[in-house]
Amino acid sequence: MYQILVVDDEEKIVELLRIYLEMQGYQVIGAHDGMQALASWQQNKIDMVLTDIMMLGMDGYSLAEQIRSESNVPILFLSARTDITDRVKGLKIGADDYILKPFDPLEVVTRVSANLRRCYGYDMKADNKEFICGNLKLDSDKCLLYKNGQEVELTALEYRMLQFFLENQGRVLTKNQIYEAAWADRFPDDNSIMVAVSKLRAKLQDSQYQYIHTIRGLGYRMEARREE
Repeated sequence: MYQILVVDDEEKIVELLRIYLEMQGYQVIGAHDGMQALASWQQNKIDMVLTDIMMLGMDGYSLAEQIRSESNVPILFLSARTDITDRVKGLKIGADDYILKPFDPLEVVTRVSANLRRCYGYDMKADNKEFICGNLKLDSDKCLLYKNGQEVELTALEYRMLQFFLENQGRVLTKNQIYEAAWADRFPDDNSIMVAVSKLRAKLQDSQYQYIHTIRGLGYRMEARREE
């Protein structure tokens, strides 16, 4: 499980991001200034740093420089400073991304996921060759899905979507996350994603379980729920 250090002098921002990140299965350590963040960095195994820039004492730039001198973990800046020179400075220091305030927390979660994949790949899931959910079994070596022991034919897009859902069972996945994991070319509109999910849901559902559930205002979650 990835552990993320979230640093901001506004407690509400730290807690908001904690809620959204933990909802996706990440562990979050919060800090409210640079010195506190540096202490947390030294005391814990941190996989990513998400930090504000303008803070009393040690600012985000200094924190990033200190961390970057010791590690190549992804560093994402959150800042209200919109000037291009600030963004260039952050990237030159070694930041992997720069997110402007005010932000949509779902966009932040998507960027966090993208940068974690870019840095660590899928190594933590490399041993998962077979995924089970209810009456479904996905053999990722052969790229085959079985429902109640019978093979189910999937398109390439449906297969990529299903594998992403199964890798993240029980987690709420946003439309942007599903797009990043499954679409190979252009960004689809919301309706295209909804149609694709609906078609996959119809292929998976059986007399015992429903699998892909809509979480209103957030996205989708996969888990086997018995039909009532």
